[in-house]
Amino acid sequence: MRTTLLLWMILCVWGFGALAAGVGRDTLDLRVEGDTVPPTERAEKKPHSPHRATIMAMVLPGSGQIYNGQWWKVPILYGGVAADIYGITWNQKRYREYRDAYIEWVQYTEALAKNPDTPYPDNPAWDKIPKNFDLQSERFQNDSMRKWFADVLNNRKRNFKRNRDLCYIIMAAIYAVNIIDATVYAHFYDFEIDDDLSLHVRPTSSYSPLSGGMVGLTLTLNF
Repeated sequence: MRTTLLLWMILCVWGFGALAAGVGRDTLDLRVEGDTVPPTERAEKKPHSPHRATIMAMVLPGSGQIYNGQWWKVPILYGGVAADIYGITWNQKRYREYRDAYIEWVQYTEALAKNPDTPYPDNPAWDKIPKNFDLQSERFQNDSMRKWFADVLNNRKRNFKRNRDLCYIIMAAIYAVNIIDATVYAHFYDFEIDDDLSLHVRPTSSYSPLSGGMVGLTLTLNF
């Protein structure tokens, strides 16, 4: 009877041990499987490409910012482009008006120098520009005033041409900044900053045959 009871207790202990071992294996396998899933998912995620953002910004300004997820920059970019195009158009129109007026005025004054009886042209180009004086008045019936008006037309023509060229330079600068911005922010797209900013202070000890035992503190900053 005692032998039978002893064998029964051994079998129970062995059975519980086997069950515990099986549970331990299942738990271990589940933990390993759980740990291996996230790296697989991370491996399938395509990395953000600064090269692609650069090419997109070069081909179509603003597309690089969209690729980086910065949609709010696109209206600012095209607002600047629209304003610059308006500046180019307006200055180009004024430049042509004063250029034509200057050319026709020089031709008219040269004709007067050859023939003082040359009639005043009909609808000349200089009458299409804003001015507050009459070129047919006696005030402009001398060479000095005619030369003064020619210099005014020439200076204004140069100013509008310079402003137009400056707008072209600004347009090129906007295009370059668009590319640089898309490239730089694409490089920082995957840069992560942990919100867990904490400072841990822990006691520490060490031993050296020369200095003996030492006790101190360890500072750990997480960011």
